Amino acid sequence: MGNLFYLLNLSVSGIKCIEKEVRLDFYKKTVDKDFNPEKYRVKAIYGENGSGKSAIVTAVKIFRDLIMFENYLKETKTQIFLNEIINKKTQIFRLSCEFIVNASNPRNVYRYSIQLGKGGNGLFEIQQEALEMKNGNYANNNFKVIFESRSGELAQINCADNGKAWIAKRSINLLSSSSLVNIYTANVKELSSEDSRVDRDFLFHILMCSLLVIGLRVYIGEEDQHEFYFLQKRLRESRADNQALTEEIFADGSGLDIFSSVSDKIVDKEYFGKYKEKVDCLTRFIRIFKSDLVAIDIDAKENGDSYVCDLNLNYGDYVINKEFESTGIKKLIRLFDCFSAASNMGIVFVDEMDANLNDVYLCRLIEYFMYYGKGQLCFTTHNLDPMTVLKENRNSIDFLSSDGHLVSWTSRGNALPDNCYRNGMIEDSPFNIDATDFVGIFGE
Repeated sequence: MGNLFYLLNLSVSGIKCIEKEVRLDFYKKTVDKDFNPEKYRVKAIYGENGSGKSAIVTAVKIFRDLIMFENYLKETKTQIFLNEIINKKTQIFRLSCEFIVNASNPRNVYRYSIQLGKGGNGLFEIQQEALEMKNGNYANNNFKVIFESRSGELAQINCADNGKAWIAKRSINLLSSSSLVNIYTANVKELSSEDSRVDRDFLFHILMCSLLVIGLRVYIGEEDQHEFYFLQKRLRESRADNQALTEEIFADGSGLDIFSSVSDKIVDKEYFGKYKEKVDCLTRFIRIFKSDLVAIDIDAKENGDSYVCDLNLNYGDYVINKEFESTGIKKLIRLFDCFSAASNMGIVFVDEMDANLNDVYLCRLIEYFMYYGKGQLCFTTHNLDPMTVLKENRNSIDFLSSDGHLVSWTSRGNALPDNCYRNGMIEDSPFNIDATDFVGIFGE
C-alpha cells in the first residue's frame, strides 16, 4: 500500500444544492488483508454547472477546518459562511468518511462522522460527532464506537475510567462548538506518557483521525472563497469600528489571501532552508511548462523570528513577480502544494482543476498521479480529455447529476465515457441543449 492513510469513501449532505446524501467511493472492492489501492488513487468528478461538484470539495474543507481549528465555529466569519453555504432546506450539514490506516497491525478501518445544525441561539453547532473502528483484515467485521457526542454531551467513550473522567472534564460545555478530536489532542500535551489518564489505544485512534486531517489538502478557486462578500457584509451590518472589525475577521491570517496570492508565505527562520528547497522544486516544476525560466527568486523581508516571502520568476533578461504571470502559470504555482501532497502520500481535493490549464498539461499531470503518485487526488472538472486517460483506471470517473445522483463509469464494451457523457447517455446527466435554445436571448 505504501501510504499511511487511504480514504475509502466520503459521504456529504446538506451543503449548497446537495440536499440528500452523495457518496463518493474511492475503493469499491472488499477491504481485507489483500487490500491494494494502487489502481484507485485518482478520481475525477464531472457534472452539469450547479450540480454540486464544488460543494463536495467545500464540505471537505469544512471537515478539515473543524478538526484543525479549535475556534472555527466560534468565529463570526465562519458562522456567516455556514449560514450561506449550508443547504437552505435541510439547515443540517453532515459528512462522514471511512479511511484505512496502514500503521497498525492488524490494519484498522475508521469511520468518522460529524453533523452541524443551528442551536437555540441561531448559530451553527456540532449536533453529533463520532469515531468508530474495525479490523481492516476481515470483510465482515463490525464497527466499534471509540467515542460519540450528541447535543454537546459525551454519549459514548471507549477508554479507561481515569481517561473518561479527564476527557469529560476537559470537554465540558465545549462539544457543541469544538470537535472532541481537536479538544483531546490539544489537551493531552499536558500529560506525560506514563500518566494513568492516558489510554494509549484511545490516544492512537484520535491521533490517526488528526493525522488524516493534517494530510488533507483542499484547493478551492479564489472566486469561491467568498472572503470579500463576508467582509463587506460584516462591515455593512455592524456599527463597530471598521479597522477593529477587519482585524477580528482576519485575525488568523487566512483571510489575507484575498489581498495577496496564496503562495505568499510567512516563513519561520528555523524552516527557511526547507522553504528554499521547496521553491527550488517549484522552479523545476514550472520550468517544465516555461523552459526559459532561470530561477524563482525569493524576496524575503525580515519580520522578527520569521521572513515575509514573495516569489519572483527570473527569466534572465527580466524578472516578474508571480502575481503578474499568466493565469495558467499562477494556477500551477497555487496547485504546487496540492500536487506535492498527492505525490507524497497526501489526500488532495481540487475544485475545477482544469480551469486555466492547457488540456495537454492537464492530461499529463493526471497520468503522472495515476502511475507514479503515492497519495490520492480527487478533482472536479468540465474538461472531457482526462476521461481518455482515466477510463483505463478503476473507479476513477464519477458523474454527479443536478438532483444529487452519482453514477460511476463502468466499462461498456467499445463505448467511450466522453462520448457517452457528451451525448446524454449517462444516467441523469442529459445534455439536452440545442444551439437554437439561445435564439432570441442575446438579441436579433
